[in-house]
Amino acid sequence: MKRWISNIAAATAACALIVICTTAAAAFPEKSIRIIVPYGVGGPADLCVRGVAEAMYANLGQPIIIENISGATGNIGLERVANAAPDGYTIAQASAASTANLMARPKASFDIVSGLKPIGKVCVASFTLAVAPALGVKTVEEFIRYAKANPGKLSYGSIGYGSSQHLVAEMFAAMTGLDILHVPFRGEAAVAAEIASGRIHMMFMAGAKPFIDGKLVAGLATTNRDTWPPIPSLPPIGKSALPGFSYNGWNGLMAPKGTPDAIVKRLSEALSRALTDEKVRAIIRTLGNDVGAGTPEDLAAQIRWDLSNFKRIIDERKLVFPE
Repeated sequence: MKRWISNIAAATAACALIVICTTAAAAFPEKSIRIIVPYGVGGPADLCVRGVAEAMYANLGQPIIIENISGATGNIGLERVANAAPDGYTIAQASAASTANLMARPKASFDIVSGLKPIGKVCVASFTLAVAPALGVKTVEEFIRYAKANPGKLSYGSIGYGSSQHLVAEMFAAMTGLDILHVPFRGEAAVAAEIASGRIHMMFMAGAKPFIDGKLVAGLATTNRDTWPPIPSLPPIGKSALPGFSYNGWNGLMAPKGTPDAIVKRLSEALSRALTDEKVRAIIRTLGNDVGAGTPEDLAAQIRWDLSNFKRIIDERKLVFPE
């Protein structure tokens, strides 16, 4: 009898919780939503999400506030979101840098798989091999020849140790045999300024187009398998200088792990609708990126692929990263 009563009580409590969660999800959102971008202002993650925020506001009926909390290759901002109430009012703009960092430093990095829940991809990016205009090189082949003629004198930037920009550059160094120094920064905008000055010589950039258009950097090639539509003037590096070399990055929205599915669905639907807006699509493509799918399933599949691919790169290069 006691066990039966206990089971009834547990079932009643569970039903009550479901009703509360369902009611909360049905009313969502009732106040402003905060999106934490774990990188600096002006980078591709920041600019992509700012491009969709206004359109999402139109769909959700509540203001969307963007807050940049950078540091530790995105870990600080992502941990802030993971520790927030799982109610959909604090979400994160995650990226391929998050999955790369997790594989590079699993003990020290924030685990987006266990801590966050996919909402959808905002945009996808073909990295662009960007170099200092002062070098005077026009092609990947010219850059490789220049670097080999100046061993140990050149440097490349990334948004941090273990970031996707870092690992793609390591792939490039391995395939070309170049001796080039890695210098980490907190965002692509900061690296672009250093490349423009000639103090940094190269970077694989996720949001290179505005920096190319502004003549801060010189674009040589993209990492997409085929010609990248947002920057059709640049050749695919895998079909010119380095056959088989390719990679695509991404930026996407994620919620705290315990966020109800109904709220995640509401956010995903708002994101997906925002991504059909021609103004939003134009903003994303102006950055040199393309539009994401906006669904949880697509982002979850991308994360699984990233983790497998980055582990392979790290193992093959025998890379060791500071904790």
